[in-house]
Amino acid sequence: MTATSQKGMQARRVSLIRVFSLTGSTILALFLLLCWLTYSSLLDFKAMFNDVAEHSLPDIVISSQLYGQSSRLLEATEQLSKSTSEAAKRVAEQNIAEYLDYLKNISKKRFHNEFLDLQLDIISLEISEFTTLIKQKLLINQQLKDKENAIHKLHAVALALEPQLQENAQLGADYQWSLQLSRTITSVNRSLNMNRLQEVRQLFRQFNNDIEVLKKYAERGEHQDQKLRLTNNLAQLILQDEGLLPLKIMQLRIDGRVIGRENFVHNLIQDFARLLEYSAKETEQKVTDQLSKTVQRTNKEITLIGLVLTVGIVSLVLMILFIQKHVIIRLQSLNNLVKSKIKGDDITARIKGNDEITDLANTFNLFTQTIEEQQIKLEHMSLSDGLTGIANRRALDIRLLHDIELSIRKKSHVAILLMDIDCFKLYNDNYGHAAGDECLKIIATCIKHALKRSSDFVARYGGEEFVCILPDTNLAGAKDIANNIMHSISEAKVKHEYSTVTPFITISMGIAVSGPDLVLLPDKLLSRADKALYVAKDHGKNQFCSDDTTQ
Repeated sequence: MTATSQKGMQARRVSLIRVFSLTGSTILALFLLLCWLTYSSLLDFKAMFNDVAEHSLPDIVISSQLYGQSSRLLEATEQLSKSTSEAAKRVAEQNIAEYLDYLKNISKKRFHNEFLDLQLDIISLEISEFTTLIKQKLLINQQLKDKENAIHKLHAVALALEPQLQENAQLGADYQWSLQLSRTITSVNRSLNMNRLQEVRQLFRQFNNDIEVLKKYAERGEHQDQKLRLTNNLAQLILQDEGLLPLKIMQLRIDGRVIGRENFVHNLIQDFARLLEYSAKETEQKVTDQLSKTVQRTNKEITLIGLVLTVGIVSLVLMILFIQKHVIIRLQSLNNLVKSKIKGDDITARIKGNDEITDLANTFNLFTQTIEEQQIKLEHMSLSDGLTGIANRRALDIRLLHDIELSIRKKSHVAILLMDIDCFKLYNDNYGHAAGDECLKIIATCIKHALKRSSDFVARYGGEEFVCILPDTNLAGAKDIANNIMHSISEAKVKHEYSTVTPFITISMGIAVSGPDLVLLPDKLLSRADKALYVAKDHGKNQFCSDDTTQ
């Protein structure tokens, strides 16, 4: 073998040490890459969970608390607008101040949002001006009350003078003066219930004419000095700059400003609440995006690790299994539970462990529980009458069908009382719809107080009609309860001078009973009670009749 051939063989020769070194270096590089990928994945999970636990979840919880506080602030402003006394106003102002301080402190500490802070400052300023309007309103109301009392005292003095006038004049100027004075004071009382500014202004011009007529009659007949003095005093009480009618005009203007400012404040608070809700949704979306990106990135890294691993490394496989079992599977389980809850399944998210994932599951449970509670409240509101607070027609239909079916199974009686307020249209026409609403509330309260059993049920049937459902009650028992209700309403003594029955509010009532001998479905039972009610109306009102009376 020549020297040239030996040099060629050395050039093609591969050193085993070099191969093993290269292989070992490659394996070591792959192992280090695998370790780096695993470590990087764990760091991503840690960063994501820390961000959720330390920022996202607290922000969601605080946003929910601030949203609830905003709702309470809204209720407090409504309470302030409905204040009828200085004490009620102070209570409402104290509540508003507490809620605003809480909102400002939490908002500044947690969100550092200048727009939210500016919004709260605007709300505070508007509420301050709104409070000033309420104060003016209460002051004017008190002044009106004082003027009204002064006019009534003046009228009492005039009534005391009337017998002396009647002794000295027979249907002359004295009688005309007395009659005109009574008419004027009656118009004054009517003006106090007016809610339209134009009507009050027209009445202002009418009172000027009435005062001139009074002065003309006062200058004739007996006791001219006393009549003129009373007439001038009445004119001052009604027409002067701080008289009753200017105060009434000022009251209506203030009421309009109060309503406008109240709506504006409500809109500001609602806008603030919507901002909080939007912030909470942004945080929730951020958490969802983080979870989604983390899962996607983890899946890619697992695929890469699977390609890199040509030889199973037990420790690395165990680490992957650990991640798969304790993180990914639990997140997927939580995701499936959330999807099931969205579909309407009645389940609770339960994730084993004690870490950020279980915290997330618990927060989700709390969130769904809050939604369910709100749904229950909405359901309750849909079954309640907004004015009187008792059950409405929908709740009545549900309850009546239930009680009749129950009475059929138990072979017992169930009675209903259908009530209608006598001459209620005259009440509304003369006292106003606001007074009519208050009357309905009083009647509803009287009926509830007259029902002694928790199983008895009262609902507003519509307009001025009410219905009581009396389970396990025969005709005699129903009549006893009807007597209790009529006595309770009579004791309330709600004034109704325009009633054709009595000077107080009364009701007429129809009674119908379903029992083992004669089972009546809801429509038939209500129809019988309605016929009995018409019989009671035809017989003079202020009484009750049963369906056996109508037969």
